[in-house]
Amino acid sequence: MLENIMLGIQGVFTLENLLFEFIGVTIGIIFGALPGFSATMGVAVFVPFSYVLEPGAAMLLLSGVYCGGVYGGSIPAVLLGIPGTPASVPTSFEGRAMVAQGRSGEALATVTFASAFGGFISSIALLLFAPLLAIVALKVGPPEQMMIAIFGLSVVSMLSEGNMFKGLFVAFVALLISTVGQDPMLGFPRFTFGNFMLTGGFETVSVLIGLFSLPEVFKMLENTKEEGKASKVSKLRLDIKEILSNWMNLIRSSLIGIGIGIIPAAGPDIASFLSYNEAKKASKHPEKFGNGNPEGIVASEAANNGVTGGSLIPLLTLSIPGSAPAAIFLGAMIIHGLRPGPLLFTQHAGTVYTLLVGFAIINIMLFFVGWAFCRFAGKILVIPKQVLAIIIVVLATVGSFSIQQNMMDVVTMYVAGIIGYFMLKFNYPLSPVALALLLGPMLEEAITLTNTMYSNFFTIFTRPLTVVFGLFIVVSFFWPMIKKRFLRRKVQ
Repeated sequence: MLENIMLGIQGVFTLENLLFEFIGVTIGIIFGALPGFSATMGVAVFVPFSYVLEPGAAMLLLSGVYCGGVYGGSIPAVLLGIPGTPASVPTSFEGRAMVAQGRSGEALATVTFASAFGGFISSIALLLFAPLLAIVALKVGPPEQMMIAIFGLSVVSMLSEGNMFKGLFVAFVALLISTVGQDPMLGFPRFTFGNFMLTGGFETVSVLIGLFSLPEVFKMLENTKEEGKASKVSKLRLDIKEILSNWMNLIRSSLIGIGIGIIPAAGPDIASFLSYNEAKKASKHPEKFGNGNPEGIVASEAANNGVTGGSLIPLLTLSIPGSAPAAIFLGAMIIHGLRPGPLLFTQHAGTVYTLLVGFAIINIMLFFVGWAFCRFAGKILVIPKQVLAIIIVVLATVGSFSIQQNMMDVVTMYVAGIIGYFMLKFNYPLSPVALALLLGPMLEEAITLTNTMYSNFFTIFTRPLTVVFGLFIVVSFFWPMIKKRFLRRKVQ
């Protein structure tokens, strides 16, 4: 093991490989920061460029794009309240509030540190515990995926605290919307009303871009008291005391990210919401969440970046991709003659351990490249609001169209934006919509497969992981009521 790690260190620290890591991270951040573009798209675009490279360099380039893409979505989420990727939605809850308080530099620094930390911890897990954690991935089937999806939806009870009925109503409607299109198992169209353009359903990323970007634009144009200027950029500053007080949050969120990463069909968006919810439960000041609390940013970013290394664990050991970018990774590895599986670690030890060690170096590099990028990106806040509104609309339109080169996605984005604006006006939360749209397809497919596997549905509770997640669901749903009773007793 130690000999292989030394082999990996030797492979990583060459000028060529370090250069490709840097290029990958930089390009990934740019892809993630643009609305509509994502880590998945970035990795897919750069797979052809990797053909001419040595296998080790190719994997490091794609790893850099992957890690940078997941992190990059947090930058517009903080500065503009517009998540660059779905995984950055919880970050926008706290980031935008901190910008409004003149703490943009602190928010960006926290995002950068938490992202690099979560990614680094996941890379250590990938390097040291890949075969062991792959055993957990083998235990996860449709019943466990179903329970994870329900557990994810139970987060609505926390995200909508104080407005529970509206939150649950919005989540229910969003779940119905997620069923539009072809049945994932049987293939027949549902709720398309004869419109063939709805056969594929509503593009989730387009809906989220509209939902979180256009309401911000409308609010910018409504607010004329600030003489057309956005908030000033505060100095990029990392509050060490704040970070040290969040050490448990950092570790817990990173581990949640790794755990979600090794589960097929889950991804950084699910990890981000779950971790944000757990941080709110564990916080001494949960009432500050949504009002510029760095704890929420730490939880969201450490988790969604923790998924990066976690998703490669089942990929490298079992040929099971844990996320969409990891699935593209699988294709790239096969093209380069690297067949994932137990023999990969012996037959191609040099290349594999170059990737594993390089993944840790990429996340260290992410901190410094991200810090430099944030210093430049912070200038966005001094752009006049009228100009900024036009730029956001153009980026949102281009980003929505670029996903499938389909004008229907652009129309979807605008309709979602208008609906989102009125939802905010009438005090309906937006976050349950994002959560339900992301988890709906996974939940439906898992329920169908579980019903096929078991004639008696309750037999699923003979599976240990299903029982564990079932307990999590019960606690999550009833936590707000438990907390209220506990606080009442404390007051008495």
